[in-house]
Amino acid sequence: MADDIRIEELTGEDPDVAAMLVDLTLDEQEHYDHPPETREQVESRLHVAPGFAGENHLFVARTGEGAAVGVCWVVLFDPGTGLEAELAELYVRPDARGGGVAGELVAQALALLLDRHVTFACVWTRDDNPAALAAYRAAGFTPTDQAVLTWLPILDAGTGGAAGRE
Repeated sequence: MADDIRIEELTGEDPDVAAMLVDLTLDEQEHYDHPPETREQVESRLHVAPGFAGENHLFVARTGEGAAVGVCWVVLFDPGTGLEAELAELYVRPDARGGGVAGELVAQALALLLDRHVTFACVWTRDDNPAALAAYRAAGFTPTDQAVLTWLPILDAGTGGAAGRE
């Protein structure tokens, strides 16, 4: 790294930083199959701030007797780029699977996303979970070409603290 470069955490507004993030968003649009936005549209929804809040919405499928047989947990948040969502969890009890409960839960979550004008939504699941994949795909979720990398701290058994990875 050059001697005259320093890294600092942004603590307030900075028009140069906002402009870089708008440029990044515009440059990245060509790589994805969604309607492109204009510079003005991106600028109107981009709000860089040191903090943000989110919302949890849990949709529960119940039997006629009131027993919970499925749940879909939706997290809404706006990190400064527009309202985003994650379908954080989807679970249907084994004895209620195969009857469309997952699809109904995801449909209710999608209605929330549309009602709240969510600009981006994602879901995480495994390739070996065909029922979840079918429910998400039926609602319009599609695989992406984007690489998703994760980081998890590895706890050192001796200290309880995070250990480096080899």
